[in-house]
Amino acid sequence: MSTNFEQKDTTSDEWAYKLWTDNQDWCTKCKNKNNKLTFNDQTKTTTCTQCNHTQTYEEKDWKNLQAKRYAIYQYMPGKYFFNNQTTEEIFTKYLREHNHNDWTSWIIHDYVLARMRDDKTIQDKLRDASKLIVEKMDYDPKPWQTLFEKLDAQDPEIFHQVPQIIYEYAEKHLHTATTKENLTITIQGYLSKLSSLYCYNRWKADRVACWITSETIKLCNVDNYTINFYTQLFNCDPLLEKFQEDIISGKNHAIDIKDTYIQWELKQADTYLKQSSPFVAVEAAYCALGAKLGIHEIWPSTKKLPFDIHTVKKVTTLLNEPELFRFYDLATDLDGVDSAKACYYAGLFVEKVKKILPEVTSIEQEQSKQNAYIT
Repeated sequence: MSTNFEQKDTTSDEWAYKLWTDNQDWCTKCKNKNNKLTFNDQTKTTTCTQCNHTQTYEEKDWKNLQAKRYAIYQYMPGKYFFNNQTTEEIFTKYLREHNHNDWTSWIIHDYVLARMRDDKTIQDKLRDASKLIVEKMDYDPKPWQTLFEKLDAQDPEIFHQVPQIIYEYAEKHLHTATTKENLTITIQGYLSKLSSLYCYNRWKADRVACWITSETIKLCNVDNYTINFYTQLFNCDPLLEKFQEDIISGKNHAIDIKDTYIQWELKQADTYLKQSSPFVAVEAAYCALGAKLGIHEIWPSTKKLPFDIHTVKKVTTLLNEPELFRFYDLATDLDGVDSAKACYYAGLFVEKVKKILPEVTSIEQEQSKQNAYIT
């Protein structure tokens, strides 16, 4: 296989990907660089630290933007609320910052999350914090004992408390930042951020965070069509198969991130074919192919393989598969003209990809073979 495939690398600054950041946190004026912006609440402006480009927002737009950023970062799925805090610091938050119900909610959230992650240290710390409450506030210990007994129960429904608590607080904050008429649009923006976060967590192989994010999305108060789209999307991800059963049984489910991503895209392709959506079916299978070649990643967005005729031509030429390109060309060209024929050729494209995938090796592997041969 020839490995002469040029893909423009726009990921010049990998530091940006050590932690998830939304594209609204990046400067759009810096060519091929995802430089983070600084946010000035007094002037309602964002400024790029590299090119100094400044953008000013109207009051309502700024409030909405910051509300969505706050909701996603403050209540991030998969992250402990009492992150990196000692037992005494957790108690102090109860004493000075949170009312009883809010503090208890976050204890439940962090404890159940620690169960999912099999993090005994965090579980013990949270138990100790509750003991401090009982001792220093002279409370009855029985309600706390009962609470932790429930949280330790072998009941999969316990895990659903985590996304429910997250969404309850996120939605409450979004409510305060917009009008009743615009609330749905604001929550849709929040949902879009959750979807991006899911892709990041998948890229980082964080199965727990992916499950919590996908469940939080299901709770978003938007139209059924949008929720059904994301539910269908994430429900067919092999990464989440038997998640709750594995957690309860304590089974360490071995996951191959790349392989499950390829299978996920192929499953999506099959689903889109059943829905008579040839264009996106071809695109999903193409993404699977790109992932196997090692030139496409789910996240960040700058590592995604372009779905245009020139790039597809390069990929199919690289594989020496002219027929694959013909199926792509016919399916996408006929999509808006003759749906039945487009679906037929899209089906041929998907099946062809499935057939050749076992024989495809990544570009890195091919280059390594070639270098070894030359040596």
